Amino acid sequence: MSRQSKKPKYYIRPDGLHEAIRKIDGKRVAFRGRTDAEVEQKMIAYQNTIRDGWPFSKVADAWWDEHEPTIEENTKKGYRPAHRRAKEQFGSVAIKTIRPQDVQKFINAFARGRSQKTVTNQLLILNLIFSYAVVHGDAESNPCTYVKIPRGLPKRHREAASPQDEAIAEDYARTWLFPFLILCTGLRKGEALALTDQDFAGEWITVSKSVYHVGNQPHIKVPKTDHGDRVVPLLDRLRPYLPKRWRGYLFSDDGGKTPLSETQYQRYWEVMRAQTGITCTAHQLRHSYATFIYDRGVRDKDAQDLLGHAQLSTTSDIYTHLRDDRRRRTAQILNNKTKGTP
Repeated sequence: MSRQSKKPKYYIRPDGLHEAIRKIDGKRVAFRGRTDAEVEQKMIAYQNTIRDGWPFSKVADAWWDEHEPTIEENTKKGYRPAHRRAKEQFGSVAIKTIRPQDVQKFINAFARGRSQKTVTNQLLILNLIFSYAVVHGDAESNPCTYVKIPRGLPKRHREAASPQDEAIAEDYARTWLFPFLILCTGLRKGEALALTDQDFAGEWITVSKSVYHVGNQPHIKVPKTDHGDRVVPLLDRLRPYLPKRWRGYLFSDDGGKTPLSETQYQRYWEVMRAQTGITCTAHQLRHSYATFIYDRGVRDKDAQDLLGHAQLSTTSDIYTHLRDDRRRRTAQILNNKTKGTP
């Protein structure tokens, strides 16, 4: 006698899938599978998800999808790798089960060999993701609240351009003014690219906007803080290199109508590097300007205004670095002078 097949426990749809409908927290949830056992496995997995929360990676992606459009393009460059690293670390782990000690262990391991700024940014992204999870009911608390950045992490300071590169920037100013303008104003790359003829008046340059690139295309933004909207002195050293007359953007490939695209900017810099052997970056030339005003006794607070730092502590850190660097050089000079003396 043939064995009678077991009657399916759940409804079989026209497409052959087994289906069970359950009402959970007031919502109808459908569980489908090729067999009754597969349907039940999915119901158990769903209950575990309700208990422990969604996988971290799913919440992290939901946070990114919601907030990515509101994040400035330059900020995204630092957020993207931190977001990726967070997913690599906690990816499939249920977010409700992640404890402060789990995050602290990750931060401690991540901090080895990295700067304070990089580690702080990594913790910031984790904090934003967990805060999002709490607000949306995917976690009951934010474990990052209790996590500390390890002490004694190095603060990386970008060095100023070498005297040789500073000289090259001036020698090349008739060919391309951009590097020398950074050296003489301390402007950021985007601020310099946004300069127009309307920003130059008498002895001053007005800094009221900045260029950022989405892909290759330039866009204009206004400063985030009052310190970003400022005036800087037009140094006599720079004045002779400015065009006699121009309209629109100072750095442009279409007669001033639009600022340089990212590709155009990189091409100018690569040509200069090939022709002159310059090795510095635009930001190093900005740091040279910071060194220049420090050497001439400009106070921290005044330097903050000139450099457009939102926080005085940023300027103070640069000045402290310059002061320490000068002490080290002085000590080296003294050591060299006293070698061989009793």
